[in-house]
Amino acid sequence: MEPHSGPDTGSNQRRVSVVQLICRAYGLSDASEITLEHIDRYVAEQRRVEERTHQLRERFRPHIPRPRASDDAA
Repeated sequence: MEPHSGPDTGSNQRRVSVVQLICRAYGLSDASEITLEHIDRYVAEQRRVEERTHQLRERFRPHIPRPRASDDAA
């Protein structure tokens, strides 16, 4: 699986794999304990989080008028 780059964007960014995220989320000691149910649940939760984040961004995005092009009629 691909590494997950979280909100850490600084120079000290630490890559965390999806396996590590699932283990942390469900208190598993290692990857051998992960079941298909864990994966399905994690994916569903992440989709809900992303959807909610998108809704909040759209709701709170400030409306900034687009500058007119020089050939636009006044």
